[in-house]
Amino acid sequence: MWRAGIPRRRTNSGLTLGELLAALAVVAVLAAFAAPGMSGLVERRQTDAVTEQMLRAVHYTRGLAVTRRVTATLCPGAGEHCGPRDGWHEGSFVFLDRNGDGRRASDEPIAQRLPPLPQGYRVTWRSFRNRVSLSMRPNGLTDSQSGNLLICPPDRNPAGARQLIVNAQGRVRRARDSDGDGIVENARGEPVSC
Repeated sequence: MWRAGIPRRRTNSGLTLGELLAALAVVAVLAAFAAPGMSGLVERRQTDAVTEQMLRAVHYTRGLAVTRRVTATLCPGAGEHCGPRDGWHEGSFVFLDRNGDGRRASDEPIAQRLPPLPQGYRVTWRSFRNRVSLSMRPNGLTDSQSGNLLICPPDRNPAGARQLIVNAQGRVRRARDSDGDGIVENARGEPVSC
């Protein structure tokens, strides 16, 4: 009850300096514990995004070959011609490979370009015929070159690696970790290595 002539007593609802410093210390400790887990999560998501980009590129190459009724080739490189075997991180592209040789001639149009991979990521293509590129024929089959695309994260830890396996029929699947050790296995059932 308020009485005339008697001032009301004020109450502060803020924090004292000591309480504020204690709260900031707790937040700093929690952030220190959460940061390593978050960086691992971010790297896994980035590896999944790179894997998805390569998977879509293989599907696009096959679809382009079938719809255009001409061999289509996916190869590494940021320029006008296919780059070196270990150049997938610089970017890649799909082109209409009219002569079917797996190398881009100046009159063969580029249908799609893929951006460079995030810093430190590496992709390796290994195939039956030991080619730098992956070619799909107009019937949707590969050019007799079943193989795999191995995606390695910057730290080269095989537990973070992913692999896409392409069969001779042009179908692609993701490698699985069937034994539960945290590392995916290749088509022969062996753990991948970066």
